[in-house]
Amino acid sequence: MKYAVMVCLDGKDDWIYLTENTGHCDMNLSPRLFNTSELAEEVAEIWRMKDQERNVKVVTYESED
Repeated sequence: MKYAVMVCLDGKDDWIYLTENTGHCDMNLSPRLFNTSELAEEVAEIWRMKDQERNVKVVTYESED
């Protein structure tokens, strides 16, 4: 099982995954995945803003492959 961090863009229901930095400006985006929820939570904490913590969450990630 892998974990990912999601950020809400509009404070309601527009969620996106944090993605890997590929070093290129293209549309081949891949979610940044973590082996443990604890590692994902450490990264999520960086993105959490005071009084808006609910706009960042850690989720289990299931590949569509």
